[in-house]
Amino acid sequence: MDWNLITAIASIVGVIGGIVSVGFLVFEVRHNTHAIEGATVQSLMSLERDVFALLADNAELFLRGCEAIEALTREERFRFDRIVGAQMSLIYSAFVQHGEGLMGDKIWDAYLNAVGRYIAFPGFAESWGTLKPAYPRSFREAIGQKFPEAG
Repeated sequence: MDWNLITAIASIVGVIGGIVSVGFLVFEVRHNTHAIEGATVQSLMSLERDVFALLADNAELFLRGCEAIEALTREERFRFDRIVGAQMSLIYSAFVQHGEGLMGDKIWDAYLNAVGRYIAFPGFAESWGTLKPAYPRSFREAIGQKFPEAG
């Protein structure tokens, strides 16, 4: 038996094993990334369900506040601001997940488009103007870029 031949075969088998190991690691990382993104979206969907329930339970107040916030009583304004805050906190959560790379651009765009349905209302925009200093500048700027009228 030729030891040089055995050494060459062992080296080739080692290289093939290394390539297979790297391929397996790449597959696992991709699979894990998809699993994390799925879990992130599922978590946001749960939070979204809670916000939608809050909106539905307070539909009359929310619609009145969106149209004419100045017509709300002091207590109603407080509740309206909390509803707007819940909606914007949902969007902020999506913003953070997107920034961490746990959510794709298409999903983030969907959340931005969803808030666009409300931010166009004068009452919602006014309430957001009151609440936005509590959010990080990067988030406020992202909202301002997408919706300049919300400044």
